[in-house]
Amino acid sequence: MKKEAVDLSQATIKIDSCGMSYKGSELQLGTSIDEWIKVLGQPDRKFIAYLEKDKGTYVWDKIGIAVDNFENGDGTVAWVYIFFLNLDSPEAKEQMLNHARGWVPHTKEYIQKEKKSTEAMLKSPTYADELSQKTIKETFKNLLKESYIYPLKVYQGAVNLNGFPVQAGMKVEEINAYRTDLPYSGKFGYVDDDIDGVNDSGNTTETFGGDYRAPGAECKDGRLQYYELTYTATKKLEYLKIGYESKSDHDSRKVTEASFEERKKNGK
Repeated sequence: MKKEAVDLSQATIKIDSCGMSYKGSELQLGTSIDEWIKVLGQPDRKFIAYLEKDKGTYVWDKIGIAVDNFENGDGTVAWVYIFFLNLDSPEAKEQMLNHARGWVPHTKEYIQKEKKSTEAMLKSPTYADELSQKTIKETFKNLLKESYIYPLKVYQGAVNLNGFPVQAGMKVEEINAYRTDLPYSGKFGYVDDDIDGVNDSGNTTETFGGDYRAPGAECKDGRLQYYELTYTATKKLEYLKIGYESKSDHDSRKVTEASFEERKKNGK
């Protein structure tokens, strides 16, 4: 596939084999969310995980990214999402976005009407029990854009990923065309769950939509920094995710690698 020239000199986000930067300020996965807030500023929204105080997903609406510090269990940054589609996209209206399949757009007038109805129901003795109160609140929240992790503005321009571009509208084949000769990261392959570069899905890269993963390199504490592209069913690039391997996945991978090396040494 022909590679088009893409100017990366103005890329707001640059991702290296280990770590990344925003407007030239360094960031590293596997560190405290506070370190990210120092660089990115206060997040516009937080989705704190159940029974947690400060672990969850943080969203920067103006930048077009979200950061997770819950998934790996140790409170450090595990994932970074860079969004190329949000709830203003045609794909969202067709309920194709992976984290908003049930979302339906509504007019401001409809939202105001439902807000008044919700407030009245919450005050009614009929719905005074805890379950009813929670259900009513959740039902209303699902009408609002702010209740989903998609930022109000998508990321603008190209992301500099290992010196090559990822940007809105790019197909996985286009992105891979730049990455052919990368020694450590390689091409994106259709769903590699254990980050070993092997297609675990049984499908091919001809599939519509889904996740494509590149294994990346070992970084902090020997854990992998890896990359995923998520597409809609119509092959629109939804987001790029930069992931940091959990300790349990790292330990499991090392056991597998040691077993493989032992079998290779013994000629099995």
